[in-house]
Amino acid sequence: MYKKIFLILIVVFSITIFSNIYYIDITRDSTEFENIILSDKIFINTKAIVDFFKLQQFPSKNIIYLSNPKNNDILELDLVKGSTRINFNINRSYSSSVILKDKKLYVLIDAVKDFLNLKSFEWENNIFLYKSLPRVIKIEYSFNKIIFTLSHLINKKMIKREKGGFIVFPAVNEYPVPKDIDFKIISDNIVKYIIKDFESYNILISKRNIILDLDKTKIQKKSEKNNNSETTTTDSKKEIKNEISNPSTSLKSNLEKKLNEIKQQNRNIKDDNTNAENEKIKLDTELLKVENKMIDINGRIIPVHIARINPKELEIKVLFNNLGSSEDAETFLNNVNPLLAINGGYFDVSTLEPIGKIITDGKIQHISSYLRPCFIIDRYNNPYIKDVVMEYKIYVKDVPFWIKAINTAWKGDVKLYTSEYKGRIKESEDDYIFLLIENSYIVKVGKEKPINDQRLLLIDKKYSKYIPNLSEGDKVVFNIDINQKISIKEMVEGGPLIVTDDLMQEALKEEKLAYSSSIINRKTPRTIVAIDNNNMVLFIVVDGYMESNPGINYDEAQLLLEKIGDIKQAMMLDGGSSSIFYYNGKILNYRSENWRNKIPAFLGVFKKK
Repeated sequence: MYKKIFLILIVVFSITIFSNIYYIDITRDSTEFENIILSDKIFINTKAIVDFFKLQQFPSKNIIYLSNPKNNDILELDLVKGSTRINFNINRSYSSSVILKDKKLYVLIDAVKDFLNLKSFEWENNIFLYKSLPRVIKIEYSFNKIIFTLSHLINKKMIKREKGGFIVFPAVNEYPVPKDIDFKIISDNIVKYIIKDFESYNILISKRNIILDLDKTKIQKKSEKNNNSETTTTDSKKEIKNEISNPSTSLKSNLEKKLNEIKQQNRNIKDDNTNAENEKIKLDTELLKVENKMIDINGRIIPVHIARINPKELEIKVLFNNLGSSEDAETFLNNVNPLLAINGGYFDVSTLEPIGKIITDGKIQHISSYLRPCFIIDRYNNPYIKDVVMEYKIYVKDVPFWIKAINTAWKGDVKLYTSEYKGRIKESEDDYIFLLIENSYIVKVGKEKPINDQRLLLIDKKYSKYIPNLSEGDKVVFNIDINQKISIKEMVEGGPLIVTDDLMQEALKEEKLAYSSSIINRKTPRTIVAIDNNNMVLFIVVDGYMESNPGINYDEAQLLLEKIGDIKQAMMLDGGSSSIFYYNGKILNYRSENWRNKIPAFLGVFKKK
């Protein structure tokens, strides 16, 4: 039916097969899509896309409509014009994007990506399609085995063995790498792990795991080769003879020797790191610089407490004050004993629960639907201030659920509690299915408070028909989609932005208008976190609620930062009666009689361990 339509295209352009396009997913095995190249454009077999993503197809004489039942999006294939259009939107249309070859219909890969909301990564003639970027979420290291766990089911083409180690792509690392493994970022979404004696390991790919298994035979052969190359004494010759006659003893000896080498290596690395850190502290006297200044703002003298922190040398962490059951702020900080701390993001004063997104040590502890700026520390101790859009999805028996509430008594169909939550979990088993999860497996079906790294998942019972016969041992898959390509370790949401090099001034004015008049115009104490042009982090607290000084408003905060100088990004945290500047075991800022003594979250600074 379509031969006349596409005949000219096929004659004019050469078509070649490009068979290395793969889709990688969290719950489904990777698949390869048949495709062709036409004039440097890549087209995917339409039937393969329809079958894999379970699309609905509505053909007419000259137009085929593909419908995605998950969101009712429509992809229109115009067989006369050879064009495609998404949701009948002229701004989402693609010309010369439909091809017929050998009675098979192909559609431009860019149109497919736009229609299905996919991302792509191309490297060494392989193209990978995915909804969310694969992440290395766990590394288990022992003497004879190393296991790297990814968030997605692995396609073997994602792994490439190289001298001394292997690379993974597309992927980012989101787990602390053991000291015995050298971790490198080759480029965006390509990571490499260099492992001592890598040639002695066999690599096995299993579901989401890359398993490095120490090959005892290789170690034995390597040991025998080394022994044969050395000049031995009579006693050593006898020892070799004994080893040959008793290979199990030889193997055990070699493995013990290997283990001792690794232990010694760890001791040497630890000693080297300790010496290097001590030397660094001696050389760098400004790892943490604290000043208490009086600054003139529009003719008023304002007391300001400023800390300038080197995030590469000191650890900045989000601290929870017994989440869900907060105690006196000063008592809590004295017990935790940070070098320095300020209050964190906004919170509900009636429940003492945070309002906004929070991540600690890579774990999501609170989520929100707000689009507010967040202060971030990544896995490599780089600071950022970014708007973060986050979607937290979980798969139970391959059924997706979106988590809408974490560590809060707020209502929601799907909720999560972590072990950091110290309050009482009030939800009833009459209303919710309770699943206690550890290491991505259900360890109990029933209500039980999570401990250590466990998580308690609550699903409204109205969804029970979709997940029947749940039992211990069932796999649960967590998936996080974040708009920022940052491996987040610590994060707290606040706002508004005060200074940024990411937005035009007009956008910054719109940011200001998005907040209530009391936050923008009222003169109160303020807590600010900032990043200077040398990537140092500044904690700033402005005194207020005094007869001579009520505090500052948003515009005066901008002026204050201009006077401090050299700042490229800054945002407000919670202020007013919540503002706290804690240093050297004391709260330094002025506290009125109405200040809040129970605050759920802080940003704290510690010496690195």
